[in-house]
This record gives sequence, C-alpha cells and structure tokens, in this order.
Amino acid sequence: MKDLLTTRESAEILGISDARIRQLIYAGKLPSQKIGQMNLVKKADLELIRERKTGRPPKVENGNQINERKFKTIFDIVPELAGKHDNLPSDLSTNKKYLEGLGRD
Repeated sequence: MKDLLTTRESAEILGISDARIRQLIYAGKLPSQKIGQMNLVKKADLELIRERKTGRPPKVENGNQINERKFKTIFDIVPELAGKHDNLPSDLSTNKKYLEGLGRD
C-alpha cells in the first residue's frame, strides 16, 4: 500500500489539481483502484501522464493541420483602405505599435 497515492498526493507530485487527477481517472487515462470512496493511484502509473502534452490539440481537417487565419484583422484592413482612398484622414496609420495603443487611456 506504500506505492498507492491519493488523488491529492498524486496532484502534488505532478503539480496539477486533484480535480484534474480525478478527470484523468474518469477518462481512463490514469489507472486507479477504488477503495471505499477514495481513488488510489500507483506511483508508477503517474509516469503515464507526466509527459503528456498540455493544452488543446490543433485543429485538423482532412489529415492536415489548420494554421491559416480565415478572418481579417485590423492590420490587414487598414493598409488596404489606406491604399484605396485618398480622402482618408492624414493621421491614419498602418504602424502596428501605434494601432495597438489606441483606446488605452
């Protein structure tokens, strides 16, 4: 029983919350033994999830990872407008640093 850990002890070792440990157990990604109301995890089984990738996986469409933006940002639109119209205000800037500072008072 020395090699069995509670969800809290497992969480402390991995540096994550005990709620996340329970999620991994319920999802079947971390084996455990239920004794009474407690889920106990073997210390060796923590290695199964220690090197897991964090975060949301990238979107994949037809086997290819999607990296393209499908929308335009202000940085795409302003240069297009500035090039098409001569009657725009003279202070219209395409400088990203200038545009990022707008609206912050």
